[in-house]
Amino acid sequence: MHIVVFFKHIGHYHIARLRATFMACQQINWQFTAIQVTDQTCQHPWGDLEHEMTFPVRTLLPAATTSATIDRHPDSPIAAKLLPELLDTVQPDVLAIPGWGFSVSRAALAWSQQHQIPTILMSESKWDDEPRTWWKEQLKSQLYVRKYDTAIVGSKQHRDYLMKLGMHADRIFFGYDVVDNDFFAQKAEFARRNPQAARQRQPKIPHKPYFLAVTRLLPRKNIVRLVEAYAAYHQQIGEQAWDLVVCGNGEEELFIRQLIQNYQLEVSVHLPGFVTYNQVSDWYGLAEAFIHPALQEQWGLVVNEACAAGLPILCSRTVGACYELVHEMQNGLTFDPTSTEDMTQTLFKLHSLTPTQRTQMGQCSQQIVAQYSPQHFADGLMQAVDRMLSLNQRSEIVL
Repeated sequence: MHIVVFFKHIGHYHIARLRATFMACQQINWQFTAIQVTDQTCQHPWGDLEHEMTFPVRTLLPAATTSATIDRHPDSPIAAKLLPELLDTVQPDVLAIPGWGFSVSRAALAWSQQHQIPTILMSESKWDDEPRTWWKEQLKSQLYVRKYDTAIVGSKQHRDYLMKLGMHADRIFFGYDVVDNDFFAQKAEFARRNPQAARQRQPKIPHKPYFLAVTRLLPRKNIVRLVEAYAAYHQQIGEQAWDLVVCGNGEEELFIRQLIQNYQLEVSVHLPGFVTYNQVSDWYGLAEAFIHPALQEQWGLVVNEACAAGLPILCSRTVGACYELVHEMQNGLTFDPTSTEDMTQTLFKLHSLTPTQRTQMGQCSQQIVAQYSPQHFADGLMQAVDRMLSLNQRSEIVL
């Protein structure tokens, strides 16, 4: 049995999942291969990860050998055109495909249908991601979702949406949205044990307590409203207010900086820019709490990271991870992302807790996210394969 998992591009998140799946395949003497469209992307500048890929990987458009004139975007037309030839070479027995909205995903599904290769849909779409129209949903169901044999998703919301699109519940498994929990837990604790060394590594980390957001500075991430909510919190709390750190970059950066200046919060609100995967745990480790204010988010893996790092979580109710990873007043608080006042009150509530209460919340975060490990992804994928095999055996018996 040759299991092939296909992603547009492989980053740290994917490596943890793929490594666990590779090990699971090795235990039962199955072959495993990961495929990515490109090893270079501007959207997620993860750097050179080749040394971390301890499993077989095939790259459709490798930067080192592909002409610079060719569009290496993960969803470029050239990628969709070349993918079938690579799949002909790799010859999977089972192919796991990310979603249905990308041309490369559709090309992978079409190839699988042509060659009668079973497929696993990897999805984190949910009903409220965007306005839905009945006829588009019907087309989506008929053209794509119903053609998959099984699926692996992140949450019950993702499962429910696939069921609306026609996939039976007994073919849907969990485990898609996970990160390397141990990495973030260990690195964050290392920073807490020696804050001075952490600040030497990351000189921009403030010395005051701070709320932390790790995100891109895009409209849907809602950082403008977060700054406005923080300004109200800061005005009422005064000198005892914690700082706010927003790690990331994006199209709204200049506007956000101007907003910070307008509120005269240059000393209290910090925009250190993009922070790499290997650096961010220092920021998690010295933070008092994590906040994710997105207006819309299919999941939000930064919530996994912050939970693993042992932080209390403040989270928008529209974030997919919120429903699974944030338990009200146990490990965090939730808020309406369209309400500045609601967000401000959440900052107040967290600030008013005792250090012991916040520590207990952080410990609870780690307990909750422990169920969402890379092994959880591997288990879910293998369950999807087992279900697929049982369905095929039934079909053979009937025939």
